[in-house]
Amino acid sequence: MIKDNQPHLISVIVPVYNVEKYLRQCLDSIINQTYRNLEIILVDDGSTDSSGIICDEYAQIDARIKVIHKENGGLSSARNAGLDVCISGGDYVAFVDSDDWLEPDMYERLYETSKKYNADIVASKIYLEYKNKTGFLNERYWPQKVVTIDEFNKMRLFKDVCYQRLYYTTVCNKLYKSQIFKKLRFPHYLYEDVFVILDILRAASVIALLPEHKYHYRQREGSIMYKEFSDTSLDIIEAWKYNVLLLEDWGSQYIDLGKMKYLQAHKGIVNKIVISDNCSRHEGILNQMQSIIRENLFFIIANRYMRIHEKIECVIIACNTRVYRLCYRLLK
Repeated sequence: MIKDNQPHLISVIVPVYNVEKYLRQCLDSIINQTYRNLEIILVDDGSTDSSGIICDEYAQIDARIKVIHKENGGLSSARNAGLDVCISGGDYVAFVDSDDWLEPDMYERLYETSKKYNADIVASKIYLEYKNKTGFLNERYWPQKVVTIDEFNKMRLFKDVCYQRLYYTTVCNKLYKSQIFKKLRFPHYLYEDVFVILDILRAASVIALLPEHKYHYRQREGSIMYKEFSDTSLDIIEAWKYNVLLLEDWGSQYIDLGKMKYLQAHKGIVNKIVISDNCSRHEGILNQMQSIIRENLFFIIANRYMRIHEKIECVIIACNTRVYRLCYRLLK
């Protein structure tokens, strides 16, 4: 329970793995936040470059920083290690990826909004930082003023989650009351944010959307999201399969949305395979994806949530993956 007459501690968890090129910019943006009551937990996840040394260097500079050095276990493992350290002490929890950075007043603005609206979660808008330009993520869907979603209508956000319009699946542009993560942990899969998105929504009573850009999300080719197809790419299918099961209690319209995302995940795997240089190596998986799409083709065509061009793509995949590969490569 947060007491109003006491300063509220924000625990900022930063998983760190081989990001020496970007880490200082990230850490500087955290330690220079206008909201000062932070504990900053750096989890060095077995880095083989100088990232771990940089973490220790910053811990000497700023007493608010705690450093955990551990064997490499992946992003989920690092976030969970941070949660295990902070969850009994901090009033709020926030996550930052170590190649990203924050606006100086990010946590002050998120905290103020949480207090004003008694929000369990506050989310800000995101800058997409490419090598030579700054982009925006679905800018037109964000409200012009703070909007709150309460217990009775928060599931309307699920549609926005599906289309990545408002409440993005990433956990990093948000401030959470620590009770959200009292029992919740990240699963050891790729796309861990997708796995926990509905569990997080269910645990929150009030969610606030702040119409200000406060988080800089670096887009780089070496990141997990930009890697070519591998077996771990299939985790996105498992994530949406899990979410469809959670949606069974929330009505058929949400199940249809979840199933749409589940089938879109199969199409996404097809896309990753057909643009790879070793497409033939993954022919077995490609055939599995085609089979699932073919079995659900009637649902896809009838589904009101799926876009027309996606339905056409699924029809082509169901008929002939070689034709789809040719079309996709020409278009992309």
